[in-house]
Amino acid sequence: MTAIDKLIQTADNEVGYLEKSSNSQLDDKTANAGMNNYTKYWLDIKNEYQGQPWCAVFVTWCFTKTFGVDKAHQLLKHYPYVYCPTMSGLFKLYANPKRGDIVIFNHNGVFTHTGIVTGVDGDYFTTVEGNTSAGSAVVANGGGVCRKGYYISNLAGTKFCRPDYETAESEEEIMSKEYTELKAEIAKLQADVNKLNSKMIYNYVDDNMPEWARPTVQKIMDKGFLKGDENGCLGLTDELLRVFVINDRAGVYENRWDGKSE
Repeated sequence: MTAIDKLIQTADNEVGYLEKSSNSQLDDKTANAGMNNYTKYWLDIKNEYQGQPWCAVFVTWCFTKTFGVDKAHQLLKHYPYVYCPTMSGLFKLYANPKRGDIVIFNHNGVFTHTGIVTGVDGDYFTTVEGNTSAGSAVVANGGGVCRKGYYISNLAGTKFCRPDYETAESEEEIMSKEYTELKAEIAKLQADVNKLNSKMIYNYVDDNMPEWARPTVQKIMDKGFLKGDENGCLGLTDELLRVFVINDRAGVYENRWDGKSE
């Protein structure tokens, strides 16, 4: 999940929240609903501003909830974001949105409302906004958190601010890389354990082969009974070694020099 995905998920989870009539039950989505601008967003970000319009602090809250205060500060270029016109002096303003942008709506030459862009389809874009209400119009002082949709061509003067999500993405990539490396290390350790638990295979008459079996194996190789594969690997297990040695002690190989009976 990308940084933008996480931000939008945070915002989406807040849809349906209603502002409160008083400084009570702020964390409940729908209880104590009213139109006095009391919200949990002011409570968490700047409680002394309770009762003030809260569309911008909703954006700040979503960034803070997703990335933490320090990263939110970096992405928003100041902290907290509580006043829409501030963004126009900090960000390059784009006429066309991208997913993850912060939209600042223009009304009579002033930026008066804001939200988070959640999707773009040609001239149409969608948002999640705080301090608004349902419907197709821009509502700068509504009563809750809503999903909205607009046509760019109908919003003269509206602009889009683009946070540098690469800083957040780089941390995500580091975590992903570390996770991948950890998985590879675990796989290697598991392979080593499986190797230790597997049956020992003896490919050559060398120090790896039990000393008690070497003379017998060498004997049946010299007689041509045992030749190995195309690479000369014998592929012998402990069980086969025991069978060879028992047969050798029984004299099975004594009169066989070329694989044929004399």
